[in-house]
Amino acid sequence: MDLWDETEARYRERTPTSRRTYESLRSVVPAGVASTYRAFEPYPMVIDRADGPYLYDVDDNRYLDYDLNNGAGMVGHNHPAVTEAVRDQLERGTLYTHPHELLGDAAREIADRWDAIDLVRFTNSGTETTMHAIRVARAYSGRDKLLKIEGSYHGCHDSVLVSKAVPSHKLGHPKRPATVIESDGVPSAIADTVEVAPWNDLEAVEEIMRENVNEIGALVVEPIVMNVGMTQPHGEFLQGLRELCDEYQVPYIFDEVKTGVKVAPGGAAEYYGVEPDLVAMAKSIGGNYPVGAFGGREEIMREIEDGAAHFGTYNGNPLALRALVTTLREVLTEDAYAHVDELGERLAAGYEEIMADAGLVGRVEHVNSQGIVVFTDEELANYRDFDRHVDVDFHENYWFEMLDRGVIPHPHHASQQWTISVQHEREHVDEHLDAFADVAPLLAERQNTS
Repeated sequence: MDLWDETEARYRERTPTSRRTYESLRSVVPAGVASTYRAFEPYPMVIDRADGPYLYDVDDNRYLDYDLNNGAGMVGHNHPAVTEAVRDQLERGTLYTHPHELLGDAAREIADRWDAIDLVRFTNSGTETTMHAIRVARAYSGRDKLLKIEGSYHGCHDSVLVSKAVPSHKLGHPKRPATVIESDGVPSAIADTVEVAPWNDLEAVEEIMRENVNEIGALVVEPIVMNVGMTQPHGEFLQGLRELCDEYQVPYIFDEVKTGVKVAPGGAAEYYGVEPDLVAMAKSIGGNYPVGAFGGREEIMREIEDGAAHFGTYNGNPLALRALVTTLREVLTEDAYAHVDELGERLAAGYEEIMADAGLVGRVEHVNSQGIVVFTDEELANYRDFDRHVDVDFHENYWFEMLDRGVIPHPHHASQQWTISVQHEREHVDEHLDAFADVAPLLAERQNTS
C-alpha cells in the first residue's frame, strides 16, 4: 500500500457518515455539491457546523479552517459583530427592492478603500460582479472584445469561461495563447469576442492590443493570478498595463474578488499602488454573506444610467449590506490587518523552515493573509509555469495528509491558496505548522523516490 492508498484509507475511516450523506445528496443534487468545483475524490466531507476558525463535519471531526469558504471568510466563521448585526437586520427585513440607507453606507465604505472608485453598484456573487463590470466597460468603450489573461478565473459567465485551465497541448504559442472555451453549452462564437494574453509579458499584451486596435473594449485581470496559486505581477507589469490601457483607450478592470480587502484594506490596487478604471469584488467584503460589488470612475459607471443593463431582485439587499458594512467598519480594522499580516508571515516562514529541515523541495508564495505552498523550486510567473512544474497529484497527498491531522490548509486543489482570518491566533498557526512538520518528512520521502 503506497502513501496515497494509506491516506485515502484513513480518510474513509474517519468520514463514514460523510460518505453516506454524500451518496444521498448525489441522488438529488448533480455531483452532490452546490458548485461543481467542490466535488472531489473519493468524496468531500459533509459539513455540519462552523465556528471561529473551525469547521465540524457530520462525523464530528473538527478542522482548523484555512479554506474559509474559498477565501470569503476573512472574518472567520460566525464573527460575533457580524452575527449580531445580521440578527438585528432580520427583525427589520431582509429584502426591500426599494432604496435604503444601507446602500449609501455600503457604497461609501467601499469607495473609502479604493481611490479609483467614485460610484458603486451591488451584486450577489463574484460571477455577477465581473459580468456586469465587463458589460459596463464595453458599453463605455463602445467596443466588443474582451482581453483576459491566460489561466485567470473570473467566474462562470460565458465571456470568461475561456482559457482558464487549458491542457498543455492546446495552449498555443506563449506570446499568443489560444482562445479555448472550457464549458459545454458556451457558444463557439464567444471565442471570437475574447483575446487571451500571457501574464507577466507586457510586450505580448501590447502586441495583442496593437493587432486588435479599436476592437478591445475591456481588459480584465486578477492583479494576483489566484487560479494558479499566488502568481504575482513582476516588476511594473500592472502599471505597464495601466499605461497600455491609457494609450489604447481600453477600460482597465481589476478583478479583486479574491484579493479585495484581503491583501490590503484597499485590495491589490492599494498593495501594488496601481489605479484601475473599475474594480470587481465579492467574497470577504461580505463577512460570509452573498454579496458582490463593482465600482469605478464616475464617467464609466454612469453608463448604467444610459443603457448598460444592471438588474437583480436581490442586488443590494439589506441583510447582505448590513453584513458588509459591519465587516468593513467594525471587523476589518487597522488592528485586524496588523494581526492577520503577522500571522501570515509566521505561517509562511514556518513552512519554509519545515521544508528546509525535512529536505522537502518547495516554496511559499504569500501576500499578507493569502498564501500557498508549491512543491517545486521553480519560479512560477504564469499559468504555463504552474502547469509545467506543479505536480497536482503530489499536492493532493499533502492536502489529504493535512486534513487527516485536522487542518484544511486551503481549498481543495493545488491551484488554491490559504486565507488567514481575524479569528485565527498564533496558537492556530502553530497547530497548522505542527501538522505540516508531521507531513513534510513523508512528502520528502515520496519526492526523493519518485
